[in-house]
Amino acid sequence: MEPVMMALNALGAMKRAYDTKQLRDQIARIESTVQALGARIDQILDISVMAAFEHLATADRATNDDFRRQELNLARGKFVEMTKRPTESMAHPGEQDLSAQQVTAIGHAGNFSYFMMNGEVSLALLEAYRCTERFPALGVQLFPKAVFSRDYSATGRAMVARRASRDRVRANHEASLKAHQADRGAYYRELAWKVPAAGAVFLGFLAAGMVAPPLAGQAGARAAGILAGTGDRAISDVPGPKPKLNYDSNAIDPPEEIELMRQASAESAQRRATLERSV
Repeated sequence: MEPVMMALNALGAMKRAYDTKQLRDQIARIESTVQALGARIDQILDISVMAAFEHLATADRATNDDFRRQELNLARGKFVEMTKRPTESMAHPGEQDLSAQQVTAIGHAGNFSYFMMNGEVSLALLEAYRCTERFPALGVQLFPKAVFSRDYSATGRAMVARRASRDRVRANHEASLKAHQADRGAYYRELAWKVPAAGAVFLGFLAAGMVAPPLAGQAGARAAGILAGTGDRAISDVPGPKPKLNYDSNAIDPPEEIELMRQASAESAQRRATLERSV
């Protein structure tokens, strides 16, 4: 229990200074992480989370207790919805989509701020661990290093940056693939009319050679001329090989850093379970 108590004490000291600036810092970190991942966030982060954090910020500035509670409840409802009901598109992510786990993690990150603003340190710590368990690269950047056994934040930032680099390479590769496919299509469309046309000219000149022998000698040259020079490209302009997806070595996550994020997730799961038994 001692590591969890140390984490609770760290958050207890933090809650006295938790204010609108820290809310802005947290949403900025969430935004920058998601954007760096190249994720298609659709309406989720742009509307739900941004609106929820705005409700929290408004509650922090409110002087009327009833109004403050109303704003807090609006924020809480949005965060809980994210933790319980990821959208259909997020539940079946593509290469660049946020996963359902990551969407849920962002909701838990919002719940962390909600509980901190209400002085519920134990509940806030639970949300920090739930977020990190599901999305370690984000959680280790958002929450104080004292809630973990070590400072994982640099690794989280590095892995997000490498993912962004891989996404850029993938995007360039997809553009190259489309260009290659268009080139191949143009080449074979060219062949579709050139080969029959060249054949027809060849046979025509051979036939004409029956009457005018010099024309027969021109059959091959005329047909070759069509294949080589008529239209947009020559028959010899064969498209190059299909582009390959090659990541720079600097864009590949080192195994030791993958392991660190696995440890951060596993540690958060273990500490969450311990804390759940005590609250």
